[in-house]
Amino acid sequence: MDIISFISNLRQEALLLGDYNAVRRMCSRRLATLRKRLNRASKKKFAAQPPLTAADVGNDPTHIHLLLYSSERAYSHAMHLKSILADDATKTSSSMRSHCVSRLHKASLHALELRTLLSDPASNATEKDILETHAYTASLRGAEAFEKSHWQASIEAFSEAKIIYSVLLNSNKNELYRDQLTSTIEPSIRYSAYKLQLPRSMDIATISRKNFPRDAKDLIPRLESLDPNVFSEADPDTPMTGTTSSVSSVTWRSRTAPVDNAEISAALSDAQTAENAHYSKQQENAASTEAFDDVLAAWQDAVDATKKSIDDLLAERVSMQDLKMQNVQMTWTVVNYSLICWRIGRNRVMIEGIAQGGKKGKKIVDEVKVKKLGHLKEEVALYDAILQSIEQIYDLPGIAADEDFTRELDSKKSYFAASKCALIAHSHALLSNRRNALALFARALTYVSSPYTSAPSTPSHRGLEVTSDAVTELRTRLEGEVARFRALVEMDSIVAQAAKSKGVQGGMLLERLDQYPEGKDLDLKEGIVQWPPKVSPVPVKPVFLDVAWNFIEYPGDGGPRVEVQTKEKEEKETQKKGFLGSLWGR
Repeated sequence: MDIISFISNLRQEALLLGDYNAVRRMCSRRLATLRKRLNRASKKKFAAQPPLTAADVGNDPTHIHLLLYSSERAYSHAMHLKSILADDATKTSSSMRSHCVSRLHKASLHALELRTLLSDPASNATEKDILETHAYTASLRGAEAFEKSHWQASIEAFSEAKIIYSVLLNSNKNELYRDQLTSTIEPSIRYSAYKLQLPRSMDIATISRKNFPRDAKDLIPRLESLDPNVFSEADPDTPMTGTTSSVSSVTWRSRTAPVDNAEISAALSDAQTAENAHYSKQQENAASTEAFDDVLAAWQDAVDATKKSIDDLLAERVSMQDLKMQNVQMTWTVVNYSLICWRIGRNRVMIEGIAQGGKKGKKIVDEVKVKKLGHLKEEVALYDAILQSIEQIYDLPGIAADEDFTRELDSKKSYFAASKCALIAHSHALLSNRRNALALFARALTYVSSPYTSAPSTPSHRGLEVTSDAVTELRTRLEGEVARFRALVEMDSIVAQAAKSKGVQGGMLLERLDQYPEGKDLDLKEGIVQWPPKVSPVPVKPVFLDVAWNFIEYPGDGGPRVEVQTKEKEEKETQKKGFLGSLWGR
């Protein structure tokens, strides 16, 4: 019958639409269509519907959708009213609140009717279907008690739903059960426990076991048949973590904070167990990236548990200056720092694997340039991830005020930045861009030129561990690369200048007396002078040509050019004489 999928899909549509009233109208339309298809539609508008029987459900399981649509329609109506009350405080009234509670009560009645039908053997329902209806009914009953502020009834109903969904999750591994637990059930249990002033050291699983209704005698055997240890001290939905004791405190740079939250304590215990398992595997064989997965997952669970605890304290309006909040903030710094360090450790192992693979390939056959550049690109991307992870550490609570620790982080960040810059320089060297490679090697050397600082009180994590010997080795290697590429760039400059000067040279030695031959570039094949000499133009100033032109005698001319110009001048003066000329001349 798959009841949990039907409910989850409807509520997912409500989240997508963002309007519970639209989901309510959708349920009404689908309910009317379903009644017509099952021949249960009445001619009168407000006529009572014929009651469902277990035989109807056994013949056609679709009949249960009638009750599910009716229940979800009432639930959506209640959530719509609740959203109105939360958005606009001016519309708050006792009548609207009572209307919201009545809709939840109606939804729980439809769910109770469905549970009764499926409990009948004639319905052909499986054990999973019966348990799902029990959990669904308990969650609606708990929501009604929650709105009424009946905290004891609320925690009992939600505890019943918590236990059932946890058992079903362990047996079927369906993530929809986990969604139901994390979305509404577990937060409601935690808030009800806070209102009942239960100790915060109790985790949700313990609270659920202690507040499970013992009068549900027909339900307890069904749960124990799936999980015999469901009501034992062990958490039914949390795997056993071995013999590791729970963590009661965390330490950060000579400061210790107690861990009062049971979920955080259990998550820290699981993280320590995962770390010990990782170290034992590392001693047996070489480190691999897959070996980090369990440790990273365990620390991520610890981060999630701490974040949830902080959100709960903020919801309770606990001040940031409160001692309880400060302890949780310190725990938040510890778990995030550990997660980041393990993530950096995995990236460093991946970098070593890429580098070793490249060296191994060189021994067998020389890698092509493209493949080498691809390896360098992968390593640079991993160093980028490491630098981003270090930047996240600066944002953790209490880090900015710790000058010694930030100084140490700056040194480690400079080490990884120098390693990244050196890899980029190697890529330019492969492309024969020696000037760029020299500039990048010099830039990388500036990162590790300052003395390396390390605070001894820093929590020891192998992922972020950088020794002084490693920094010294990197600095020495970069100094050698800078000196080598400075020489290579100078050689390239000399060769280019020689090629340029060689292209300019040419002709006889007499024509190159102002040029000094460098090295073995002296070439005397053309000789000292040209013999016999060739006709070649001689540069002369233009004024010399103008003066000489006046005194040159050309064949066919009667005399020098000066005499010709004189005769022309006399003719012009004669032409001016005439009638008018003679008059003016008198």
